[in-house]
Amino acid sequence: MKSVKVLATVTLMLTLMGLASAQTWTPLKNPPGVNIGAMIQLRDGRVFAHEEQGGNPNAWHILTPDKTGSYVNGAWSAGGNLPAGYAPFYFSSHVFLDGRHILIEGGEYNNGTAVWTTLGAYGTIAPFTGKATFVKNAPPLGWSTIGDAQSIILADGRYLQANCCNIQSAFFKAPNSWTASGNIAGSDNDEQGYTLLPSGKLLMVEAWTTTCFGNDGSELFNPASNTWACAAATPTQLWDNSGHELGPAILMYNGKVFQVGATNATAVYTPSANTWAAGPTPAGGLTGYDAPAALLPNGQVLVMLGPSGFNAGCQMELYNPATNKLTNTTNPAACPSDPTFVGHFMLLPTGQVLFSDFSGNLAIYTPAAGVVASAIPKITSIVHKFTHGSKNNVLAITGLNGLSQGAAYGDDYQPEANYPLIRLKATNGNVTYAFTHNDSTHSIAPGTKGTTMFDLPTTLGAGSYSLYVVVNGISSAAFQVTLN
Repeated sequence: MKSVKVLATVTLMLTLMGLASAQTWTPLKNPPGVNIGAMIQLRDGRVFAHEEQGGNPNAWHILTPDKTGSYVNGAWSAGGNLPAGYAPFYFSSHVFLDGRHILIEGGEYNNGTAVWTTLGAYGTIAPFTGKATFVKNAPPLGWSTIGDAQSIILADGRYLQANCCNIQSAFFKAPNSWTASGNIAGSDNDEQGYTLLPSGKLLMVEAWTTTCFGNDGSELFNPASNTWACAAATPTQLWDNSGHELGPAILMYNGKVFQVGATNATAVYTPSANTWAAGPTPAGGLTGYDAPAALLPNGQVLVMLGPSGFNAGCQMELYNPATNKLTNTTNPAACPSDPTFVGHFMLLPTGQVLFSDFSGNLAIYTPAAGVVASAIPKITSIVHKFTHGSKNNVLAITGLNGLSQGAAYGDDYQPEANYPLIRLKATNGNVTYAFTHNDSTHSIAPGTKGTTMFDLPTTLGAGSYSLYVVVNGISSAAFQVTLN
């Protein structure tokens, strides 16, 4: 259990240039003025951010990029409040594929007290300038806990929610309505996370001793039958015995999953063979004891490591799948004073990573140059003339949702960005995001073809624009369009 912290490939085609010196951290020019934790990428380019420890965890805030598309120079505004009495730490959170609705579920703490609450909230948010309006959302029938449980939106668009404290899970059907899913094969959901695979299945590494390979277990969820089954044994125990914690798991552009342990170990899973292999051992005994990770456009994984047991001493590192090695990268001002559990990553449409740590001192990581060619989304059908303020325009895309969820934490923070955003750049360099919604699929299988709808803001003036589709921080080629 985390404490409350009150702050004082196909060949992998990588262009990895200047990795030793190119990475930088830049503090936000305009701090939010409150402590920020969990963050959600909205479908209009804005970032929805939760006010957390040392502040008012009932409140949300919105970061809007400036007119050039810079999040470093972005501005903050009020994002709305959860229903009265619901003020969680360590909870599930997702934006639905319709782009307009957000679900916040559970919490290890509520109003600063450890209760593993079943409270939840269903939010509606207006695109471009609106904030969220939340109403209460009832838990699945008979559940006494949700707490700090994992959740995910599956390839078929369904929202799957685990119960933190037993083997149950359920599908969100509608506000205040759920349907039961199959129970896991192991002994407990607690502290485990979901990783979406190209097949549409879910991978979950166990954090308990189970019938699935003892202390080295992993499971797979089959969405066709809604059932769990043992997967394969990890090469070593990845969870710690005291807190049953785990680190993040990231599906990489080579099709393999990099799992960080809360022990001083990592592992790599190959879905096609259902096998695990040892990853690099972090230097200095460091671990991912509840920690964030993000898949960079250049194919490397940014991960926050630190000492075991929620202790301070963080170090940002890069995992290179081509060499199977971890190396130090530059730190933000928060390291080494932070423990890993306070860290949150949000993969921005610029290809940068936004970092929060329950303080108001957010920073943005700019990775080394390079893009994995197979991950670039491709526009396959588009109308070249649009009307001012038009809605429900249709765009066909290959690689609609990218090839990965993009970022991970573990059980109680879901920062994925595996859905399309649309960026419009005017001839004067100004950047505007459209509002995307109602995707035809949420699959991350290679070559996935699908459509998204998008609305244009009424503030966008007539003229010529370069239109880009962006997924997981990777941009398509530009298409020239005209707005009447």
